[in-house]
Amino acid sequence: MEFIHDFVIAFGRQCIDLVHRHGKKAFVFYDDHWIGVEPNSPRFAEFGFDGLIKCVFNAFEVRLCANARGVKTRELRLHPYLFPTGLKGEPTFKPGGDPTLDAKNFWIDARRGLLRAPIDRIGLGGYLSLVEPFPDFVDYIDQLAQEFRLLKSFHDGGRPYTAPFKVAVLTAWGSLRSWICSGHFTHALELNELIESLAGLPVDVQFLSFDDLLRRGVPRGVRVVINCGRQGSAWSGGHYWTEPRINEILTQWVHRGGGFIGVAEPSAMPEPGQLFKLSHVLGLDRDRGERIANGKYKYAVAPAHFITTDLTGAPDFGKDIDGIYTLGAGTEVLADKDGSPRLATHAFGRGRSVYTSGFKFTHENTRLLHRALFWAAAREEQWSAWACSNVRIECAYFPKKAKLVVINNAGTPQKTSLTLGDGRTRKTVSLPAHGIKILDV
Repeated sequence: MEFIHDFVIAFGRQCIDLVHRHGKKAFVFYDDHWIGVEPNSPRFAEFGFDGLIKCVFNAFEVRLCANARGVKTRELRLHPYLFPTGLKGEPTFKPGGDPTLDAKNFWIDARRGLLRAPIDRIGLGGYLSLVEPFPDFVDYIDQLAQEFRLLKSFHDGGRPYTAPFKVAVLTAWGSLRSWICSGHFTHALELNELIESLAGLPVDVQFLSFDDLLRRGVPRGVRVVINCGRQGSAWSGGHYWTEPRINEILTQWVHRGGGFIGVAEPSAMPEPGQLFKLSHVLGLDRDRGERIANGKYKYAVAPAHFITTDLTGAPDFGKDIDGIYTLGAGTEVLADKDGSPRLATHAFGRGRSVYTSGFKFTHENTRLLHRALFWAAAREEQWSAWACSNVRIECAYFPKKAKLVVINNAGTPQKTSLTLGDGRTRKTVSLPAHGIKILDV
């Protein structure tokens, strides 16, 4: 990677210098193919780009663009593209297409990220003549642009409210692949689904590598570490879990009061009688068929918990990991399937852990993750500040502007009660489909 990076930077710099000599600005379109570019790398600034353009479908791609280092201008290229058909061949600007509805649905996904991180510009790409038969699309893009300018003005006054603790996502890549794990949103990949939920939540998120953990431990201010992925993947950690110091650092950190959230096969590294290296922290492990025994601990599913308060039924985590078994009475199972826990909590020393057998980006699961973060951090009494009762509605408070932005993430009208920063005062808000409201607070 370093060899390729050296070449791409050296050659790219020649192209950028040529653009600058002609009095123009050089932007990089960061999207399908980015070998040697790595905009989260400290070396990205060596290119000398003036700006970065990111094609976006969803919230974590907005956060990825906002997180890029070494450029002055960050721009989003919105969907739908001004092409006759969409990426999957569906009609867009053709008979039978509805580009206005497409634009609304893409926008409400991306807008969640825009509430949390500032972007400088937005744009569309393609053939402008295609919009002529769709005046409603032109009108909606005008409305969308006004929304963007308003959100940008709020960010100009400072950051929105975030939780009183930080969250770290632990992967082999760490900050080099912040807010990305497989190009665009690849469904059924647990980490993609999870960071899409994270991208719109009021939490300060950083991406931590195992090498960072070995060198400096868990960063100051972080109260929750998330490890999400399948055994052997860069996201779960693969060979890093053979390093005893990783286990020691996280075990001590949780025991002293940290929070750990494991998804799918966290800390997975097979050895006789054990798969999860942090099974003692999680209070559970996975049996893939090698354990021939009758004595698995019998549990009862807890009828209620802070984390599951807003669920209307059994959680849907997509493609679940099966064969999970608890290690004793200290593990509280909140949901299960066919005798395998799907959602569980465990106290470990002064710390706490949460396990989910998978993850899928939905309104309810995003709320479940939001609550799980606060519970793992032992800050559940502070969760209600700037919270919405309706899981399809989210909000962001900008203290320097004294503005509360409320967004409807659904394609149908929604109503919610809002709890303000004191945790007691409530307001009721109704929003149209895809709608937004600004409250003075």
